[in-house]
This record gives sequence, C-alpha cells and structure tokens, in this order.
Amino acid sequence: MNLGAMRSVTVGVRDIDEALRLFRDVIGLRVEHDVVAGADLALAWGLAAGTTVRLVELSCGGYPTGRLTLAHYDPPATEAVRLDATGGPDSPTDIGPKAIDFYVHKPIAEAVAEIEAAGYPPRSRPIRHQIGDVESEEVVLTGPDGVPFLIMIGHRHPASGMRTTGPTCGSYSEVATTSVVAGDLTASRRFYGEGLGLVAGTDAEVPDDLRDFVDDLTGVPHGTRIHFLVYQEEGEPSGKYLLVHFFEASRRRLTGRMRPGHLGVSLFSHDVGDLEAALRQLSAAGGAIVAGPSDVDLGSMGQRRIALVRGPNEELFELRMPR
Repeated sequence: MNLGAMRSVTVGVRDIDEALRLFRDVIGLRVEHDVVAGADLALAWGLAAGTTVRLVELSCGGYPTGRLTLAHYDPPATEAVRLDATGGPDSPTDIGPKAIDFYVHKPIAEAVAEIEAAGYPPRSRPIRHQIGDVESEEVVLTGPDGVPFLIMIGHRHPASGMRTTGPTCGSYSEVATTSVVAGDLTASRRFYGEGLGLVAGTDAEVPDDLRDFVDDLTGVPHGTRIHFLVYQEEGEPSGKYLLVHFFEASRRRLTGRMRPGHLGVSLFSHDVGDLEAALRQLSAAGGAIVAGPSDVDLGSMGQRRIALVRGPNEELFELRMPR
C-alpha cells in the first residue's frame, strides 16, 4: 500500500494572524478552511480537556498536496518542538522534525529581502550546491515561533521533484518538502519505503568540496558529514520528505516534542483509504501507534477517522480517512 505524499504539515503558532501575514500575504498561499475544531479533535490529539483548536488550512491555488495547516490552541501553546536558532537550547543536529521548504521563482536575494522585511530573518547566506545530479540554491530563515523554513531555487532539479505546471501561488510554491533529522538511515529507509510506501529520490552524502557550504546552510560546524535522502510519492513532486543524516554528530533526540499542542512542526498528515491496513503496514515497518483510531468532526474540513503514528526519528504522522 502506498500511503502517498504528505497532504499537509501542521504548524503550531501563538498568533495565526501573524503567521498568515507570512504564509498568505508574502508566500501567497490561499486559505481553504478556517475552523474551530470540536472537543473530539482535542481528545483524539491527546490534548487537555477543554482545549480548543483553531485550524487554518492553506494551499497553493487549491493544489491538494503540500498544504500547510496553522494550529492555534486555547489555552495557548507554550512548548516549542524545536528551538535551534542561534543561541537556542536545541542543536541543529538533534534528531526530529526540522523545516518546511518552498520553491521560489524569483532571485533568491530578492525573496530573502521580502521575507526579512516581513520580520523573518535569514539564518545563513544563500548557498548554491550540487548533490548528485541535483543543483540547488537555498537559504534557511526563521519563521513564526522560531520554526525554520527554507526557500530554494531548483537550478537543476528533476521534473519528478519540482512541480512546473498546475496552480500557482505567486512567486512561491506549496510545501515542496519537509525535512527531518534522521538518526538511523536503515530504520528510516524501512519506515518511509516499506511503511509509507514512498520511493527514494536523491540519496547521497554531501561531497567533501561542498561540505562546509552545506554545513553553513544547516547551521552545523564545518567538517560535519551530511547525507541527504528524499522520499516521495511516485509522480508527485510535492509533499516530499527530506531526511538529513549527520552521522555521529546527532546524539540527542527531540523525544515527544513533535505533537499537537506544541509550537512548530507538529504533525505530518496523510489521507488513506483503509486506516486499519495502513496502521498494520506502518507498525510492521517500525512505526508506533500512539493514538486512535478516533472519529472527529472538522466542520468544513469534513468528518474523519484519524490515528497518530510515531516514526523512527520522533516524527508524528496523522493518518486520515473520510467517514
């Protein structure tokens, strides 16, 4: 069973209006749904009784894959999934979710200036590098509540990895990729390949002559080895996963940090046709079922049966089936 590309990444925020000024007004994503979920979602997500959740789902021109869902909690969220900006308590090599990535279709310096003017500074200068046959120009910025996000130009990317037709949202793309710092590539290959049923794309270590440049991009000390491994739905260029492996430099896990109710990247959502079969497949590939299945009513977003599964790198996946 192929569970398909990531349909949406949920990001917890303190202030949805502030986050919308970036993702809607600057990036150009379109609001598809804006709902206050009922108590059944809070229960299914393991939140404290009485917690209310406002969800704003955004797309690039209605494209169904690579959507962004902003989540605001009342009582407000206080704990961050990852805080690894300069001087933060977390390390860039900590195992767990990392960043959300967008393509940009303008000079990258112009895009950085535009985003910085909106209040979101870059963490590095733009870095142009080549991994295998793929050539990119990228910069990481700090978004709402410290969440890292990356913009990139695909100077030489395969058609399978970068959408070139269909709906647009201005100068930026939908969420093309989400990145995860992976501690064990063998366990990750099993989970993403056999469990999610995705296919591997780029699968290579950063070459020696580019290592320091890419180390600067990712915020790690010069000399740190990095291996990039991309997983995606065959034929779908968006909603991909980029696994970033730092070899022996990754010593700590963000255990239990990726979860609803926290600030930052808190859920990767996939739509499935057979929830029970999907759970069996992920369990056999090393996933751990942590909640559900549960029935929830999300208003205009529909009625769903959902379950939560923990991956090998502290990732949390939400499987959703219409009911």
